Amino acid sequence: MDVITVIIMFVLFLLAMIFVFSSALLTPYIGKKNLITVVILGLVVGIVAGAFLAAPIVEDLPDFTRTVVEESVAGTDVVELELSTNGNLTEIINNISSIEGVEKVDYNGITFKVDEPFVTDSDKERFISFLTGANSNITGIDEISNDTYYVKMSEEADPQGILDSIYYSFGQQTYIHLKYTSMQANATVKANNITKIIDAIGKNDAVVLNITGPTEDMISQINKYLPNQVNAVLISGALGVLVALAGFFVDSLFTLVNNFRKKRNTSSDRERIKRKVVPGTENRKTRSRKVNKDSIDIFDESFNESPKQTIGSNKRFKQLTEDDLKERKNKASNDIFEKKEKSKKGLSFSRFKKSSKSDKESAESNTKKSSRKNRKRQAPRVRPKRK
Repeated sequence: MDVITVIIMFVLFLLAMIFVFSSALLTPYIGKKNLITVVILGLVVGIVAGAFLAAPIVEDLPDFTRTVVEESVAGTDVVELELSTNGNLTEIINNISSIEGVEKVDYNGITFKVDEPFVTDSDKERFISFLTGANSNITGIDEISNDTYYVKMSEEADPQGILDSIYYSFGQQTYIHLKYTSMQANATVKANNITKIIDAIGKNDAVVLNITGPTEDMISQINKYLPNQVNAVLISGALGVLVALAGFFVDSLFTLVNNFRKKRNTSSDRERIKRKVVPGTENRKTRSRKVNKDSIDIFDESFNESPKQTIGSNKRFKQLTEDDLKERKNKASNDIFEKKEKSKKGLSFSRFKKSSKSDKESAESNTKKSSRKNRKRQAPRVRPKRK
């Protein structure tokens, strides 16, 4: 499965979850009592989507992660190869070395196995000495087991020439038959193009045995946390239930959030006073004023504790003391005493002294009578008619 197919299936899985969420949003119409129906719908859709969409994605997820990792990892990987001895080894190695992304191909020797062990040690030593002398590029022969041997070669050796020398030695020196031959090599390749390189190597009579390097290390680390197909189906079902519940309770959640925001945005009386602006001065540029150290902010809590209790600074302010309060009390008591003395002097206790109130009333009545007599009746003014 290629990357585009994985992306398409992932989008379809998201659409299935959106369908569950939108169905759960219909609770104002279907009623809150249908919670079980919504949960069952989410579970069924989640399991179906997991079986047909998520499971295939999980199955091909290692290849997808390999593609992503190869694009992001720099460096080189070492690919262990087993070359086919049925063809020309030298030609196979040259073809692999010419692949784009392959930096070099290292090889050390050829392994061969006989159908039965040598009868005596002298026969074995005679064969080994003959094989060593057959080609000058053979540096040594290691006995791995009774019937398996490893022929070492120099770096300048021709692999196909060494293989031909082995075939020639078995045909000339011993009665034992050759069972099979094999050759292993290590190809150093670029990590960001390893997939294409492996495909090209497979077309050149070579088998990939193992890959080591930063790419494989990261891929193996990621694959540890990837779920299998069964877990993918179960996780999809659980996800469908969660999406259904989210759609079911989303209205209540939004209502709760809006109420919380309204309570949070309500301002106190003190903040409203700070925000008051004189009409007509909204767009007026504020002048930068230097802050006076002695000034007091009436909106600051320190104003309530300040001994000045004034707006702004007042350098002529003098704080009252106990002596000042005593002087004020003495002045107030003296003023009260003087007022009482004046009121006593103005009072008269003589019984022969009459009040002048009646005289005033008689004078007012006389003036009213005289004004009435002086009034004369005047004829009304009549406007003559025009002819």
